[in-house]
Amino acid sequence: MPFPSPFKRSRQHEPAAFPRSILDAVKAFYAVEREPQYKPKHRDDRKPTAHSSRKLHPQHGSPARAPARCTHRIMQLPNEVLAHIFVLGAEEDAMFPVIVSHVCRAWRYIALHTPALWRRITPNGGSLTMWSQRIPRAKACTLDIQLAPLAAMSHLAYYNYVQLCMHVVLPYIHRWRSLEVRFVGYAPFLWNAALSGCCGHSSAIEAPALRDLTLVYPENDDTKEYTLFNGYAPRLRRATIQGIRLAWSPSLFQNLTYLDYTHHGFTRGAQAASEVLYMLQVSAALEELRLSFPWRGDVASRYALSASFSRTVHLQRLRKLALHIDGPDVPPALTYTLPHLSLPVLRSLYLISHPAPRHASYADMAFPHLRNVLKALPRLPALGLVHVAHGWLDERFLASLLTLLPYPGAPHLTLTLEGPQVTRTFLRHALQGAGRKLRALALIRTERLTAEGVVDILNQLSGTHLQSSAHFLPAISALYIRDCAGVDWRSLQWLSTVGVSLRVWEGGREVDLRYARSTKRARFP
Repeated sequence: MPFPSPFKRSRQHEPAAFPRSILDAVKAFYAVEREPQYKPKHRDDRKPTAHSSRKLHPQHGSPARAPARCTHRIMQLPNEVLAHIFVLGAEEDAMFPVIVSHVCRAWRYIALHTPALWRRITPNGGSLTMWSQRIPRAKACTLDIQLAPLAAMSHLAYYNYVQLCMHVVLPYIHRWRSLEVRFVGYAPFLWNAALSGCCGHSSAIEAPALRDLTLVYPENDDTKEYTLFNGYAPRLRRATIQGIRLAWSPSLFQNLTYLDYTHHGFTRGAQAASEVLYMLQVSAALEELRLSFPWRGDVASRYALSASFSRTVHLQRLRKLALHIDGPDVPPALTYTLPHLSLPVLRSLYLISHPAPRHASYADMAFPHLRNVLKALPRLPALGLVHVAHGWLDERFLASLLTLLPYPGAPHLTLTLEGPQVTRTFLRHALQGAGRKLRALALIRTERLTAEGVVDILNQLSGTHLQSSAHFLPAISALYIRDCAGVDWRSLQWLSTVGVSLRVWEGGREVDLRYARSTKRARFP
């Protein structure tokens, strides 16, 4: 029988060099909960050996210990909080669930047991095999489908790739919570490739959980009309439609509360207006509406609509309306549509367009036929906010618009002006019909306006010089300035002493005026 080695025997009598074994150290590294770093050592009354006494010698300090490992504070958060943070991150990046699941064992456990983390499916990013294996991780959770492939391929390859992407997600159509399809570039019959599996007369293609629908293809030239989901999506509340012709069935769109609609452009004038009015009549529960007609070079028309649609569409819940013009002038279909709308509770009106090119003169930026819009506008008894931008900025149009708005007896209107056309002269003529209706004035990217011009307009609206009237109430109670390079807002901080609340934004962030240094007051002689 072999005798034990003397080295092993002496090793058994010396104290352990580390308070934990290697296995315990590995377990502590991956532990979720915080544990004490060291365990109490057992007393050893045995006589130390020469080897162990050398370790306890004062010149060598205390016995060797394992390096202290501090647990990060994020590991002290409850798993439910971490799961919610992961879900928020997955809304910004579709690959975020994969990233967090590779950080550590604890995070991977949380990620794999959070079905909502895997609900966002973007087949155009990554391999289709990966996405087909990722869908089961969402378990019974509803899915958010996003398809936005790039057009860096031939037409046939683009068409086939779209079909393959949709083939991965179509078996789960009953679990879709949202569907977003955006095409960049041109290829023929792309809508047919993407939506052919969603059209038909079968209960297998119905979308009972669908809440949000986005279909955008500006360069579409396919005039085919699509009837989606067998006309059944009772939970659909939001829709963004551009460049596609849809059958607007009541069973599909009658419960909409938000609609961003850009007309397909296959019809013009009164016919296009009739289509839009029928859609609005079906979706009468809308609360927010953004309406746009593509420019097709039509001749400007009068506001009276032909006999093709003679009824008035009552939008009893609509509170926000945005009219967007993408072209050099007001499309006739818009002036055909507006007279037939009833908007009793509309609170916000946005008149917006794209910025004019840099080389364009300021005199040519306004739309030539804005007077037709004035004649077509319905009554707006509850309007409290008007946003006018770029091509809509015409001083005569704005002055007439403010005159038409009702005055309930107290300042109630917030006017927002955006564009380089806004100057001191522009404001002086445009705000003549404002009277005492304005409650607040907001200026956005008005490069040609100065602080002295702002004070001049405030004096004009108030009917006195605010600098010399300490006890006089100003005409407006709030002034908002956002990214106005020509306005030295530091010279306007004194306005708070006369009752005008000043708020400033620079670079997308609001400036804390408590720590801003004031400069010389901006005055108007």
